[in-house]
Amino acid sequence: MELSILFFLLYIAIVVVIGIVSSKKETEDGFMIAERKVEGVQVAATMSAAFFDGFFLAVYIAYVYQYGFSAIWLFIGLALGLLLLKKYAGRIKQKADELKVYSMPEYFFRVLGKKNGLMFSFFLVLQFFLVLIVNLIISGKVLAAIFPISYFLAVLIGGAIVLSYLLLAGFKAVVRTDFFQVVIGLVMTLSVGIFLLGRTHIPVAEFNLGTLGVGNTVGFLILGGLGLIVAPDLWQRIFATKDEQNLRRGLNYSVFIILVFAVIVSIVGLATKQYFPNILPEDALVTGFSNLLPFGLKEFGMVLLYAVALSSSDTVTFVVSSIFTRDLKNYTEKYSETSMKKLTRFFIITFIVLALFVAIYYQDIMTLGFSLASLNLALFPVVFGSFYWKLKPQAVFWSLVLGFLSILALFVTGSLNPESAVISLPVVLFSLFIFQKLFRMEPMAV
Repeated sequence: MELSILFFLLYIAIVVVIGIVSSKKETEDGFMIAERKVEGVQVAATMSAAFFDGFFLAVYIAYVYQYGFSAIWLFIGLALGLLLLKKYAGRIKQKADELKVYSMPEYFFRVLGKKNGLMFSFFLVLQFFLVLIVNLIISGKVLAAIFPISYFLAVLIGGAIVLSYLLLAGFKAVVRTDFFQVVIGLVMTLSVGIFLLGRTHIPVAEFNLGTLGVGNTVGFLILGGLGLIVAPDLWQRIFATKDEQNLRRGLNYSVFIILVFAVIVSIVGLATKQYFPNILPEDALVTGFSNLLPFGLKEFGMVLLYAVALSSSDTVTFVVSSIFTRDLKNYTEKYSETSMKKLTRFFIITFIVLALFVAIYYQDIMTLGFSLASLNLALFPVVFGSFYWKLKPQAVFWSLVLGFLSILALFVTGSLNPESAVISLPVVLFSLFIFQKLFRMEPMAV
């Protein structure tokens, strides 16, 4: 217990110090978008950090537990998605700098009008609210496994830790903790993976890449490959990067980092399955770390797991809060002169409190995960189409409405899975095409 306390206090001290240091000489642009000067290794770290969180760890290990190594198709899809994003990242960066925007919905408010800017805000706020809930659920379960405290208290502690440094330095703190997050994520998974691989017999059959099934494999490739190009946290990181050269280099390194991470995490999931064949898949992450590691490595690994599970909560909280801030300043006169830092801090607190309440009373991470993936995918036809055509605002608006209704129907009927989660893509794609035809598409210069 003493060792766990030591590691836990060290983690808290590091993130608080990062917040304090980042807050010195803080400007409005520094708080909101890190002065648009992120460069070097920080670009690769912040781009990779999106995949080193509680949601990805819990859902991915759950699928490794169910289907074996073939679950890696999810990360293959994500790697392809990063390469696709790289193709358009320079164009996105150039346009964002030209428009001086701070969030993805604000970008599309400038490009597609007020109504569609609000639709993007609706989709992305809902999507990231679900991400934050999942991360708080996982981090709460991990902390409750480390210390003899209730899940309720563990979730509250997680929310307090995120607030402690996010309120100090905003997006600059997000970028700097991302580097810390990637380092500890790689150290944690590599240490645990090497230990378990040397002590666990994993049947060769578990490494069959076809056990996931064609439907789930295609679903993962689509969710990962196409979903990343409409990820608002990645767009915000693109906005914050210093220049296109740093951006492209960072995305290349991110592809390598996440694939190495996926292989190592797969070993953890496969080892957990051999020792605990009858647990719930969504509990495989916490069960493996809390029961398979020896003294010292267990305490170290569990605290690092907690740090990773909680760390992306800062990004999603800040992204959503900045969306609210920029919407208020863009759509109303009342807040046009109000400090962006002041508004964003208010929304950070509000968003965390709401997510804590839901995380305490609802814990189905699989359904939440596929709901947010489907919401994300619904935006792809609009985002991708905007690169090549002048989209009609009415066509965009009604295609997104139909996409949301398709997701809502799957959620209500309990039918969300990797195969069905992609239904929002063809719904929005075909409805956008039909509505565009009604108003005659106008090609844009590429």
